[in-house]
Amino acid sequence: MEVLPRVCVPEGVGVGVLTLTGARARHLAGSRRLRRGDEFLAFAGDGREYRARVEEASREHVAATVLELVREEPPLRRTVEVWCANVRAGRMEWAIEKCTEAGVDVFRPTTTERSARGRELSEGRHERWERIAVEAAEQCGRLYLPVVAPVTPFEAALQAWEGALVLANREGAAWAEVAAGLPEEGRLAIAVGPEGGFSEGEVERAGASGAAVASFGANTLRTETAAVVAVVLARS
Repeated sequence: MEVLPRVCVPEGVGVGVLTLTGARARHLAGSRRLRRGDEFLAFAGDGREYRARVEEASREHVAATVLELVREEPPLRRTVEVWCANVRAGRMEWAIEKCTEAGVDVFRPTTTERSARGRELSEGRHERWERIAVEAAEQCGRLYLPVVAPVTPFEAALQAWEGALVLANREGAAWAEVAAGLPEEGRLAIAVGPEGGFSEGEVERAGASGAAVASFGANTLRTETAAVVAVVLARS
């Protein structure tokens, strides 16, 4: 069965005429070499996906007819947010891509007491992070786009959070034990610390706010690996 190219159109998709320019036109007409009569899939990140047919194609402009709605899914009952402590730029991008594939709803880059504070986690990278999330959503077939939140200090995220919260920590209870007490619906955030983990003060303040502390196993995971594991566990 032919796998059609997918493209995200955040502005919205509906049956009728669809015009694509910029990077999306270059992707379809350039990288994927679509021509008149070829078909592709378009989605807006709202749970719906449409089949479309190319009418005109160039690297600057693709005009298409949206033919039909082919897939629709309701939102999942649990919203999963991951707070990922600062890591080097390439590792953060990898974490965003893989967490998107695993099903994260909100990815929040976070600064902590023990995490490095540098240009790698600057707000200037936010636009690139969003592009990575969109491209990962296109590739993996998901119908909802994750939100890449602004860089947030851990304490600020903690104070603003309303919902279930889990801190990843090797000294915590087994994940299965913690998971049994988590609600199946609503908002769940899992915070992953930096190399060296969260400070004792951060763990204490999170616990005072109602957070559970969970271990992902005996092995020491890199921060970005733990972020992906967190999403997989929350979605299992």
